[in-house]
Amino acid sequence: MSRTARTTGMIIIAGLVIMQFFRPERNTGELRQANDILVALRVPDSLSVILENSCFDCHSNHTRYPWYSQIAPVSWYLARHIRHGRDQLNLSEFGQLEKSRKIGALSDICEMVEAGSMPLKSYLIIHRDARISEKEAEAICDWLESASLEILRGDTSK
Repeated sequence: MSRTARTTGMIIIAGLVIMQFFRPERNTGELRQANDILVALRVPDSLSVILENSCFDCHSNHTRYPWYSQIAPVSWYLARHIRHGRDQLNLSEFGQLEKSRKIGALSDICEMVEAGSMPLKSYLIIHRDARISEKEAEAICDWLESASLEILRGDTSK
């Protein structure tokens, strides 16, 4: 092995070790708080399991982290991905949304699930239990439609 290759290898290894000291903030809030969609809308148990498995890791204040999330730069990628998902829709803060934004969010969820664009394909590679079948997507959309009507009729004037 040449001296240049050995030096390059040592620099790469040192860089990887140093990277481990720079960890992103973890998304470890509590599940099922008052503003959580599962509480605010009284989601049926069968659908709450699907939402928790398929949506909450990226779209809530509580992420279940796999072992590989401890390793930089994967940890950085996951943190950025989770921040982006929460910026788009945070199911932990659903109850704080205005009535029109709640209905819009429910409509968007249905549209994404029906189209198969959520959960993301990259997420499903490792999280196979997060896959949403056509039957489950239909059940989710049916419930979301009835929840939207309940929001319209209800006195949630936020």
